[in-house]
Amino acid sequence: MFRNSIRTRLMALVLLATVIPSGISVTFSYLYTKESVTEQAVKQNRKLLTLGEANLSSYFSGINERALSLYSGINVPGSFYTALLTAKDPDDPAAAALPDNRGVMSTQLYNLFLSDRNIYQIHLFVRVGEQSNLLLGGLFRRERNDLYRPMPGPGNSNRPFVERTHLDHQYGVKSGFPNLKSGTVPVFTAHFPIYRTPSDEVLADLSIDYRLSGLEDIAKSMYGPDTERLYVLNEQGEALYASDPDWIGKEVTAGWSNLPPGVESGHLAWNEDDFQGIVMFRHMDSPLFKGDIIKLVPYGDLYSDARTITRVSTGIGIVFLILGGITAVLISIGFTRPIKKLISFTQKVQIGQLDAYMDAEREDEFGLLTRKITGMTQTINNLIVKEYRLEIANKTNQLKALQAQVHPHFLYNALQSIASLSLRYNAPKVYDLIYSLGSMMRYSMNTERTRVPLRDELEHVEHYIMLQQERFGEENVRLDMEIAEEALCIHVPKMMLQPIVENIFKHGFADGIRHGVIFVSCILDAEGRLAVTVRDNGKGITPERLEEIEAGLMILGRTEVEEIGLRNVLARIRLQMNEEAKMLLQGDSGNGVTVRLLIPLDKDNGEQRSGES
Repeated sequence: MFRNSIRTRLMALVLLATVIPSGISVTFSYLYTKESVTEQAVKQNRKLLTLGEANLSSYFSGINERALSLYSGINVPGSFYTALLTAKDPDDPAAAALPDNRGVMSTQLYNLFLSDRNIYQIHLFVRVGEQSNLLLGGLFRRERNDLYRPMPGPGNSNRPFVERTHLDHQYGVKSGFPNLKSGTVPVFTAHFPIYRTPSDEVLADLSIDYRLSGLEDIAKSMYGPDTERLYVLNEQGEALYASDPDWIGKEVTAGWSNLPPGVESGHLAWNEDDFQGIVMFRHMDSPLFKGDIIKLVPYGDLYSDARTITRVSTGIGIVFLILGGITAVLISIGFTRPIKKLISFTQKVQIGQLDAYMDAEREDEFGLLTRKITGMTQTINNLIVKEYRLEIANKTNQLKALQAQVHPHFLYNALQSIASLSLRYNAPKVYDLIYSLGSMMRYSMNTERTRVPLRDELEHVEHYIMLQQERFGEENVRLDMEIAEEALCIHVPKMMLQPIVENIFKHGFADGIRHGVIFVSCILDAEGRLAVTVRDNGKGITPERLEEIEAGLMILGRTEVEEIGLRNVLARIRLQMNEEAKMLLQGDSGNGVTVRLLIPLDKDNGEQRSGES
């Protein structure tokens, strides 16, 4: 412990500073000056990259906003977006009755073309009819383009993205453009899918080619062209821009391009391949472009001033000043580095990242303090998770306590006696209703089972609907079911469906029931999840109320609501089956409400289902 003490290190450092021979003073002076110059250069370049990243993000945001302007006429007849919605295949006989939207599309594309002087050409591919609309140099061409296929985004997604820099092409359009030869202008392309809102169906694919002049103006403000190099790389490591024109549009494979994962910005020293110097980097994460800005600053540019200062500062008096300065810097760095790490760690904890972790690399007091703080935050995080699970268990115990307030055997025997009496007086309908009520009470009061086969849950719902039909009339309440055979044996939390169906009568039919239909579907989807859907044709729900309910489902820890509602159902499913379970709600005023449960099945449920089948 004494050997690793900070006090011991400081004493040793001061002792060494007093006995170092004066002959090596120049070396220490050079090292100190080089370190100072490096720190200043790193700070300055960090500010430049921060400003450049902000300018690039603003630049790409402007591109994204111009593309989003195409949605401005979403509900206006005769608008560009309406033209896309009503687009038909030219080979479809019904398309002849629709007005020609060529003028609408060409005008909208031309306005978009004039919004930015760096736009080279615009291509709009309408998927219905495989129609290409190309605007180049103020000239508009439209034709059927069977061979064109939209470029997929990163990871085969449909999100907007920027394609790496390439020579221009005319997207397979065969119509010629006078005096405009393709393959001569370097451009980068912003691709935007145009959706049929609010679904994820893609109506058309918009591709805008931009000249590099706007991007070059921003990039040139971040580096000195004489000695420094700058690269703007996308997620795949391809150069959208490079100070060396030979790298533009190509994949950069140099070792310095392999940046540390999960780090937003920083720098590192590099002494391999064809470069020796400091590598500065900053990550970009805008909606349209995700990538990195990398700047290479060579050592020769950094240390030229350091060598000059070192030659001048050779004197006995200056020697001791430099030694004192070096000692102060080393002591300061030794103190502040672990303190800064602790401050960064505590900031993460302060904003709620209780699962954050910091390696204790040192064996001194700072290392001990780091391990203690890390252990404390882990303990707090575990206590919070434990408290949440205890709260869910407490809710279950409260439910069981309420169920146990009525002695079940007395109720079963009393209902059986009443049912027998109804048969004696030739009232089979009364017997059926009493049997349904008794089955529901027996099912709900049995606290020994927390998970039951889905078949039992569906039978419990049928008994509940039978009682409601007697109350409101069979002509006004109808239950439709669509159940997959392989789903019946899956074990689910008890009382999972009945609270959802009960909400329909409380809220969906609160103003009266007439020709009410409740639809229940239980299937296994393509991902092997149990998909349970409960839908009604009641009065529906307002968007404001739907948003309020969905917000409540996101914070399952609330305890002020004591009834067995949607929040309780979802909490028990996640606790007893899978934490990835989801509850989705859909509906609007006058069209009923749909509640959909998506429950990933664990290994036990999967084996049991296979055994039953």
